[in-house]
Amino acid sequence: MSALEERAALLSIGEFSRLTHVSVKALRHYHDLGLLSPARIDPGSGYRFYATAQAPTAQLIRRFRDLDMPLDRIKVVLEATDPTVRDEIIADHLRGMERQLEQTRSAVASLRQLLEGGGSHPLNVDFRTPDAGPALVASARVTWNEVFEWLPDTLTDLRRRIGSDAGLRAGPDGAIYSAEIFESHVGEVTAFIPLSAAAGQTGDPLPEGPMAVTVHNGPLRELDRTYAALGGFVAEQGMGSRTRTAIRENYLVSRFDTDNEHGLVTEVCWPVLSRRGEKES
Repeated sequence: MSALEERAALLSIGEFSRLTHVSVKALRHYHDLGLLSPARIDPGSGYRFYATAQAPTAQLIRRFRDLDMPLDRIKVVLEATDPTVRDEIIADHLRGMERQLEQTRSAVASLRQLLEGGGSHPLNVDFRTPDAGPALVASARVTWNEVFEWLPDTLTDLRRRIGSDAGLRAGPDGAIYSAEIFESHVGEVTAFIPLSAAAGQTGDPLPEGPMAVTVHNGPLRELDRTYAALGGFVAEQGMGSRTRTAIRENYLVSRFDTDNEHGLVTEVCWPVLSRRGEKES
């Protein structure tokens, strides 16, 4: 093929953009990332030229971007020589989208309940002072969004350390949230598993003190409503403390037990004064 014929078989970046509905800016970015390189770059002008055979690749990228797949994952898909690897990456992304869709549906349903004033339920509150016994613990300073990955990963590690012997446990998995994580969305969070006497008292002690406790049933994203109800109750009963105390959650039925988020059961434990109605001096 002569140079003239070769040039005629190629498309300028603008022509290729019109052909594929991918913007010139995006094509340049894909080139910079090595995701879709031009078939030819003019050495004098630096102009990019694309072959018509590259159109399906550009259209694939566009489809994946419509599904919010990150560019680095798209690159792995396009470069995969093993169809099984390629298909698993795509399937994993689609599963993530399905989870996001379910979360969106739940958020919409929750919003409707709030707007309509519905979805409330009687608040049952118990008062107890948790045992300050030993526990396997792990703490970190994290951001609000990081909690949702850090906590399950950390509890998985703690579960691995305690093993499968249920006799070593003295209670369900839990977490303690500093006041700062709520106020600044950056702060200390502690994951823990309470230990029984059979564990040999090798853990760290959990915080002591009386608490008002209620049970939240359902998705963790709805916990704010239970927090509002319990925290409001504590304040209205004059049992609140002026100190910036940490709040404890006990995961009676967690993601380790069920894949159905509506089947989750979480205890919310709010620190209170030692006697109902007593105010801090």
